[in-house]
This record gives sequence, structure tokens and C-alpha cells, in this order.
Amino acid sequence: MPDVSYLAKYAPFKTFDGNDLGSLGSVGEEKSFQKDELIFDEDSKGDSMYVIKSGGVKIQKKVKNQENTIAVLNPGEFFGEMALLDGQPRSAAVRATTDSTVFMISLEGYQTLRKDSPHTALKLMDIIIKVLSNRLRQANKNLEVISFWIE
Repeated sequence: MPDVSYLAKYAPFKTFDGNDLGSLGSVGEEKSFQKDELIFDEDSKGDSMYVIKSGGVKIQKKVKNQENTIAVLNPGEFFGEMALLDGQPRSAAVRATTDSTVFMISLEGYQTLRKDSPHTALKLMDIIIKVLSNRLRQANKNLEVISFWIE
């Protein structure tokens, strides 16, 4: 079981106590990726989320057969979370920007967390919802700017 106590120093996970962190650690695993290594590709099966422990990643979206970086994430941030919500194929690709370590929670692990530690699972879902809401608000602002320049 990986030690995920480092998560408590990041704002989204500040409400996680020792029991929450232990429960979370028990359902996930650490994975390492080298600089420029593909973590998952756009349209691949979505079955896990990742929290960055060290290093960083870039989120890439194909537009007209060209990869475009739409976000860069750093330690304490997460990606792939939509897989825990809808199980749909990945909406973007993710690539390590430097040697990186992530904590991965599979859909199966999340379902175990919901069964064994529902309070912790609810805290995790609250974090995911808040981050998704912020990302949607930012996307709306970006669309507003883009539409201004298109007109």
C-alpha cells in the first residue's frame, strides 16, 4: 500500500485525515513515467484517475490531426477523473512533461473505496466535482474569448 500522506499538503486534499489517506492508499498504486512518455491516449478506455505526486503532465487534444496542449498539471493536481464518473473513452491524451510519479485509482479501486470507506469516497467525489466545476467555468470563459475573435 503506497503512502499517500503527501496529499494532505495540497489544497484539494486538506480535509483528508489519516484514516481517509490510509483508505485512499489502500485502493490505489503508484506508477512512474519517464519524460515524454504517454500515460494514456485520447479515445482509449477510461478506467482510472491519477493524482500527480512528482513531476508534471500535459493534457493534449487532437484538433485537425495536430496535438495541442490544453493544460499543464503539477503535483497535487489530478487527471483522468471522468473515468470514475462515466467510464467513457478518454477525451484527451496525457503525457509526462518530466519524469513523474502518480498515484492511480482504478474504477475498481474507487468502487472498493465506496463500499469500505464511503465517507472517504464522498470526500474524493466532492473534490472531483469542485475541480470539474472550475474546469467547466474556465472552458466557458475560453469559449467566450474565442467567440469574440471569431465574430
